[in-house]
Amino acid sequence: MSDVRIRLAVVTLLSLAAFTGGLGTLFAAVCWIFFCAKETFSRISWKLFVPVTILAAGFPGLILSLTGEEGGLYAAKIVVILAFAFWLGAAQKPGEFLDLGVWALGRKTGFDLGLAAELSMQFFSGISDDLAHIKHALRIKGQKLSCKTLPPLATGLLFLSLARANHVGAHLARRGYLTGGIYVPVFAPSGTDILILCTAGVCAAAVFLAAIPV
Repeated sequence: MSDVRIRLAVVTLLSLAAFTGGLGTLFAAVCWIFFCAKETFSRISWKLFVPVTILAAGFPGLILSLTGEEGGLYAAKIVVILAFAFWLGAAQKPGEFLDLGVWALGRKTGFDLGLAAELSMQFFSGISDDLAHIKHALRIKGQKLSCKTLPPLATGLLFLSLARANHVGAHLARRGYLTGGIYVPVFAPSGTDILILCTAGVCAAAVFLAAIPV
């Protein structure tokens, strides 16, 4: 999906639909499987997706089931929400948050928030790269991540992130950045984007109408 505005609208509509009940959860899950699953797993591994969903949805759902609540439905809702969250992360492209911020909030507040979001994503990407390098170094030494090695590694990642942030801040200051900026966002929604948005809208409308008591 090429238009971040439509992507965000789709996630919002289907997430709200999922929270209305079982029918909404089913519709949202089907939409994700048909339109989002391939793009999600093109960049995100099952090894990350499955443990996160089990911890965030399966365990709380089990606890609710044991207490007599609808734990299965709760777990299904959380799985759907997490699936769309993973899709947002997988489909995100550099510059999209800046486009969205300026489009929604203007060239001052929107630019500042969009720039902050873009820099945050760069820092997260940098942390991921640093962690991969650390794991590689540990493998060379014949070591593994453990409770013993984790604290110094976490400290190292923190200092690397702070140094990176200080470096970026210094560059922005030298270039005279204070607040806001002249930036014109460009969006190019495709036919697939419109199809997914229409499908999400129809599903959400059907679920909301079905939820209205007669």
